[in-house]
Amino acid sequence: MRIYFSANESQNLRSRYQKIIDILVMSGNSVMSNLELDKSARFSDTDVEKFRAAGQTLLEQMDSLVIDATIKSPENGYLVALALTHKKPTLFLHEKGTDVDSNLLSLQKDKNTAAFLVLQDYQEEKLKKYLLEFLQFAEKKGGKEIPKIKFTLRITPKIERYLHWKTHNTKKSKADFLRERIDKMIEEDEEFRRYNK
Repeated sequence: MRIYFSANESQNLRSRYQKIIDILVMSGNSVMSNLELDKSARFSDTDVEKFRAAGQTLLEQMDSLVIDATIKSPENGYLVALALTHKKPTLFLHEKGTDVDSNLLSLQKDKNTAAFLVLQDYQEEKLKKYLLEFLQFAEKKGGKEIPKIKFTLRITPKIERYLHWKTHNTKKSKADFLRERIDKMIEEDEEFRRYNK
């Protein structure tokens, strides 16, 4: 999943922001950010211009949004509104004891926006738990996990022949067959499951 992480620059919170990036990346995601942090990337000026020329926003290129709003920023409300407009799952993190805008609280109560918005106050020791819960939420937005990431895979004629043989006279497509096999691999991968608990 491609995740955009946004936060207000703060030297005091820099290690926490890095922890967020590390958790998201170690969970198998690619992360873009407005901050320069290890393991995160930024869009180049050329990319930004291409998106603008096509009438798109940076957020449209992402699958979900994570905001640490412990330090308030006027950009946070804009990003949440934009993400909800494009039906991007959004995690709005704020440190326990900090206030949340009443408009966001009302959005959380609306059934249409609540399907995409998670407001979470946190203490640093529970950060991983909340991020992993959000990743599960984001993967199944709307309650059902739908394949939407296009992946090109070049295979040998032998593999293609096997896939045809395996799916011939069934109602499964080759893609569905492969997805089921990969899901089974995920279920059986102890190391992956341990990390994502």
